[in-house]
Amino acid sequence: METENRDRKRFNPEGLAAHITIDPPPPEDEMVIDGQVVDMSYSGIKIRLNEPLEHDVEEAELRISLVLPESGVPVSIHGMIKHVVDQQECGLQYADKHTEDELDHLMFECVKLAPHAEEE
Repeated sequence: METENRDRKRFNPEGLAAHITIDPPPPEDEMVIDGQVVDMSYSGIKIRLNEPLEHDVEEAELRISLVLPESGVPVSIHGMIKHVVDQQECGLQYADKHTEDELDHLMFECVKLAPHAEEE
């Protein structure tokens, strides 16, 4: 069993769709792919992709577009790919350009979609 080393736990905002735009280093072209958020925390987000990644994009920058579930406000999150599992799931780390207030707002709205501990 792995030890959880984070200050705040991961949670699963069930049903939250993600639209990902990947900007790989040249000469590759921008890639766009959709998926579902598996879980998220204050440091990153894991997304199950609707289609497998076609290229190795370990060093790519990206933007994740979400629509906040409560307010309907579109949000764009910037980050880097942290890891890819079987080209079907990727872990993404948020870029430093997001303030703590911005992440608080995102987490506050998305945690409402997560099942309560007694429901799991």
